[in-house]
Amino acid sequence: FLSFASAALYTPTECCIRHAQRRVRLINLRSFYETPRDCSLPAIVFVTLGGDKVCADPERPWVKKAKNVLSRKK
Repeated sequence: FLSFASAALYTPTECCIRHAQRRVRLINLRSFYETPRDCSLPAIVFVTLGGDKVCADPERPWVKKAKNVLSRKK
């Protein structure tokens, strides 16, 4: 799901090429971050307890809820 693009000289940018189709259980998530603005597909990247990265649509209700819950844990 993740791709590395080079927007500026020698500065790779991590971008998502598509969103996950299925919801990820909140209990399996460790953290999240937003993809940079120069990515063509806006996404929230969730990092699982196992270290996997999952791209998610920032407009989906489950994504908004997961972001709120994880933000409160910080």
